[in-house]
Amino acid sequence: MRLKPMESRYNRLISRIMIIGFVVGILIMNIGKKILLENTGLLSEYTLYDMKYSAIDSNAFFVYVLQKRIGVMLVLAVLSTTWLGMAAAWTGAAWLGISFGMLVMASLLRYGLKGILLVGTGVFPQALIYFPVALFMLQWSYEFCSAIYYPERLQMGKESFGKNQLLRKKMIQFLFLLGVVIIGCILESYVNPTLVLNLLKIF
Repeated sequence: MRLKPMESRYNRLISRIMIIGFVVGILIMNIGKKILLENTGLLSEYTLYDMKYSAIDSNAFFVYVLQKRIGVMLVLAVLSTTWLGMAAAWTGAAWLGISFGMLVMASLLRYGLKGILLVGTGVFPQALIYFPVALFMLQWSYEFCSAIYYPERLQMGKESFGKNQLLRKKMIQFLFLLGVVIIGCILESYVNPTLVLNLLKIF
């Protein structure tokens, strides 16, 4: 199956959408900082103080994180079986960019350069897993939807897999991504809280 040209074009599109979303997120936070920061308490000193002196049940946190992360993947997977699959992938890419842009800007506005350190620590080390999985999952969603509704976009030739074979391949890939996300959830639940609590000592 000759997917390379399609994958290359789609990866560029997703990257552009995420970058544009990141810039939009920064602009949104700057324009609406009074409402988004002052009225919501986002990353406020009180919030960080509460985190600093909270006892974290890592096992309960793991279950919570697992449900959230797997839930998002399942929703995207289900949408990929409908004609909304590609729109869902594009929307997901835009949302990732916007939300991260808003988070970075909010942290900068509140704490200056220390805010970058706060955001970096807050997403480490799980982001090393979540970010590439997110990219692969968005690409997976696009290809899965294409295999069902627009098989001609896969540029199938004589050497190509059949539609059913491709769908089976995509299901195996999805299960693999689920396993990788579980590893990310473990890091987020058992490693990241310790790093964040140590960092909060300087705030």
